[in-house]
Amino acid sequence: MSAPAARLSRPSLTRYLPPVALLALGFGLEALAIPFSTGVPVAAAVLFGLGAVAGHVAEAWLVRRPVLFEALERFQVGHTVRTGLRGVLLLGLVAPWAASDRGLFVAVAIALAVIWVARLLQVVLQADSEARRLLPVSWRNFEVPGVRRRPPLAPALIGRAGHGNSAAGTVVAAGVVAHLAGGPGGLVVAAAVLAAALAAALLALVVADALRVRADTSAEEAVDLLAAALRELAPEVLFYYSRPEAIGYIANVWMPTLEAVGRNTVVLVREPHNAPLVETDRIPVVQVTRATDIERVVPESVRIALYPSNVAKNNHLLRLPGIVDVFVGHGDSDKGGSATVLTRIFDEAWVSGPAARDRYRVADVGVRDEQVREIGRPQLAEIQRVAAPLAQDNRGGSGTASWDYTVLYAPTREGFFAEWEYSSVLTQGAGILRTLMGMPGVRVLFKPHPGTGTDDPAFGEEVERLKEMVEQAGAPHEVVTGAEGLYSAFNRADLLVSDISSVITDFLASGKPYVVTSSSAEDPEQFRRTFPSAAGAYVLTGDGTDVAQCVEDARTVDTFAEQRARTAAYLLGDYQTDLVARFDRAVDEAVEAVRAQAAQRIA
Repeated sequence: MSAPAARLSRPSLTRYLPPVALLALGFGLEALAIPFSTGVPVAAAVLFGLGAVAGHVAEAWLVRRPVLFEALERFQVGHTVRTGLRGVLLLGLVAPWAASDRGLFVAVAIALAVIWVARLLQVVLQADSEARRLLPVSWRNFEVPGVRRRPPLAPALIGRAGHGNSAAGTVVAAGVVAHLAGGPGGLVVAAAVLAAALAAALLALVVADALRVRADTSAEEAVDLLAAALRELAPEVLFYYSRPEAIGYIANVWMPTLEAVGRNTVVLVREPHNAPLVETDRIPVVQVTRATDIERVVPESVRIALYPSNVAKNNHLLRLPGIVDVFVGHGDSDKGGSATVLTRIFDEAWVSGPAARDRYRVADVGVRDEQVREIGRPQLAEIQRVAAPLAQDNRGGSGTASWDYTVLYAPTREGFFAEWEYSSVLTQGAGILRTLMGMPGVRVLFKPHPGTGTDDPAFGEEVERLKEMVEQAGAPHEVVTGAEGLYSAFNRADLLVSDISSVITDFLASGKPYVVTSSSAEDPEQFRRTFPSAAGAYVLTGDGTDVAQCVEDARTVDTFAEQRARTAAYLLGDYQTDLVARFDRAVDEAVEAVRAQAAQRIA
């Protein structure tokens, strides 16, 4: 599962103040040099030279601090402004030469003027070139014939940050400093000519790049060529993915299943930041940014569209006729968002088992019973089932540690709304981990939800502290990284500790015991009635330290074994059949239904 981009907390002054202070020091030294340029030129040379060095070191530092670099841009003291200020200070340094040595002053002034005119033209041309290169569509895992797109020419030299023109200004400053320190005036002229030539050369590269990009395929032509390639591909199944944040796991839980579907399939992603996060090298992935391009690129061959998320952009495809629109979600749980009024806009809602059907009925959100179709959870084929947990030999070991029992703690993310807050990260996380890691023979696997902290940074910060706690404890305890899937962690665990979420629903397929956290005032029996997915679970209240009792019971008695089996059947339906084949049949039936409707219209 791919981790989303977490929201950053406010950066500390200790990290970001030094480069800003060095930047200010550089400007201060250059300004201080100006009064000395007539009476004590050597002092002016030393001060200005030190200021220039400090400024360039600070600029290099800022490049490695992108957050601070962008903050300065927002506060109108970006790279262009800073470079312009250095040019003004340099003119102030040589201003006395206008009377005493007019030729040198004119040489410096002309050089700076050439640099800035070249920079202005460069910025205008590069902005236009970038706009032309920014396609509203992209694709991978299949070919789109006829599209010609080339990368920028020499981006390291002519980047938008303008460092090449800054170098030209530095050359002029070096000549001036050398003359103030006692060098001949010819150094100033030579530096001015060299700087002007450098600026002209950089502008020539930008012009060449601008001409090159104009010979490439235009954005509108690229959209048309992509549409033609998709018509040739003729997919019948379209998986539609849109999320405002950069997050891939919602789509990725479906990729192995879609790769096994017996019909031509394409993934359509709406945001550039999500397209690379979709993990498949077999299914064509198309990214379409503009809503108006959806009807241009989606071919008439598409018969069924699958939606894993309820977002506003779904409407851009839902409005197209002749397609069966199916909400498949990305997990089955008792969370409030699992049965919302938004689902009624779809033709069908495919769910795991009877529990999800009842969830819509009880919520009374306008989803008709005939819209709901139970297809199971095809992803569960990856989960290894244990028929008799108490009979299992749970012992394991590595080169540095051994254990008798493995517990996976996989808390969910924070809720979008207060009433949908199920995460135990802040309320019980530390108590759970500390207690489990203190139990003899118990190995702890910690895998937090990849979206934790997206809506509330406090949850993300606490997850980082919990990770550090597990890492400091050392072997055999382990933080499960994004490189390992959740189901792989399921297979390594003997017991799960989690919150109300699809994690516990999926874990039921393993047949192993599980613990569900509760931060509510409800007693455990009422909690189980409120949340049917917890009916076969140990319910953990308080600060989480009572988890030890749950683990001991699971290892020796397994009190909830029978109820757990009934809960699994209620939530997952017939989960021991070939679930991928069942999903494939559902797709086939939907496609054939659309074909039959189309044939009737023609007749």
